[in-house]
Amino acid sequence: MRPFSRLLTAEGLKLRRAPALRLVWLLPLLFILVEGLLIERSFLGLRTLTPALREKFDPLQIKMALALWGGFFHPLLIALLPALIFRPEHRFKAWKHLHALPSSRRGIFLAKAAYAALLSAASLVLVGLLLWVERTALGWWNPLLALPFHGLQMAKVLGWLWLGSLPVLALYLWVSDRINSLAVPIVFGLVGLLLTMALTGQELPQPWRRDLIPWVLPYAAAEQVVHQGPAQQEAHLAVKEFQPEPNVLRLPSGKKIRTWQNIPDEVLFPPPPPTPPGLMAAFSLVAGALLLVLGWVDAGRNRA
Repeated sequence: MRPFSRLLTAEGLKLRRAPALRLVWLLPLLFILVEGLLIERSFLGLRTLTPALREKFDPLQIKMALALWGGFFHPLLIALLPALIFRPEHRFKAWKHLHALPSSRRGIFLAKAAYAALLSAASLVLVGLLLWVERTALGWWNPLLALPFHGLQMAKVLGWLWLGSLPVLALYLWVSDRINSLAVPIVFGLVGLLLTMALTGQELPQPWRRDLIPWVLPYAAAEQVVHQGPAQQEAHLAVKEFQPEPNVLRLPSGKKIRTWQNIPDEVLFPPPPPTPPGLMAAFSLVAGALLLVLGWVDAGRNRA
């Protein structure tokens, strides 16, 4: 284990001033600024907190952690982090020098994979801490908003995001080791984001076929913590406005007509049961380990 610990130390020294480390705290800060200014700032001027507003404001941070961070910022982080971790070797063409040293090529890959998993987890922890600070500051500014912070539920959402991201993180590590380009993981990340936007919220006879897609898995796994109501899954934030509304008929002209029926559709035609959490966790661990092993094996190749 001593050679591997030295590789970890070397990678840590390289990351001290690297863009990958700045990304870990810049994206959470950007998220908290967007979430605070666009979402929670509107509550600061409240003079009274009605039960309806309290019910809306209390779980708001949990929902925003999923919809805004899990739906936009987290896929970007997972796509960029491996590419930036491999960037120093690609940029300065240091592979020949590294492979001339008495260190394992595959050990270098595993050290970078360990830091990718650690930094992605650190970013999620920072998101949780910033949301706690924001809730505390809001309560200090307006005592009506001094509601308890749901730390356990927040930890579950962020933990599922990390666990569900393991397969796609391992895939990005493999791709970033193979290809000297930031554009490729960004394209993969955009494809995954489009898949998540298009597929979440859709009622399928077998939801596991959607939820076990590696790019959709992080959102689907974290969404089960926030999920409420009879619908299978809440739609992605970017496509919520285009989802059909319950008991609303939209005419070709765009006009909406509200309908009424004594038995709701979800009672008449109940959706199939959602994907079991255990299946998503097991799939994430197995798929992540398999992709990591494939990348580890490929890392031992002779580089030109």
